[in-house]
Amino acid sequence: MLAKKHRLNLSLEKNSSIFQKGESSFFSSRFFLAYLRENDEFLKVACLSPKVIFSKATDRNHFRRMQYSLLEKQIEKNKFSLLKKNDLVIVIKRTFVKDENLLREDFSTLIEKINAKNL
Repeated sequence: MLAKKHRLNLSLEKNSSIFQKGESSFFSSRFFLAYLRENDEFLKVACLSPKVIFSKATDRNHFRRMQYSLLEKQIEKNKFSLLKKNDLVIVIKRTFVKDENLLREDFSTLIEKINAKNL
C-alpha cells in the first residue's frame, strides 16, 4: 500500500470535487476509469472498487488492494512518479474481468495514457 501521505481522502469536499465535470481530466481503458487533476503538494491516489460491482466487502478490498499494488509496480518500474503534483482516482469499471493478467496489462495502458497527457 502507498504511504498515508500519498492517499487521497475522498470524504473531504475539496477532494470529492474531482468527479465534477470540468474539475479534472478523465481517462479510460478497457477495465478502469481515472480522474486526474493538479494539486499543490505531491501525488495523492485513491483506488475504488464500487459496491455495485462487488457485493462482498472481501472482494472489494481484494481488488482495491490489487489496484494499489499495480500502481506501486508502475512506480517501481519508473513509469509513474510520486513526485508529480496530482490527485488521481482510479475506479474499476463494470465491464471488468477477474483475470489479473488482463487487468495488469490494462492498468499499464491506463498509466501510459495518463503519462502521455501529464508530460
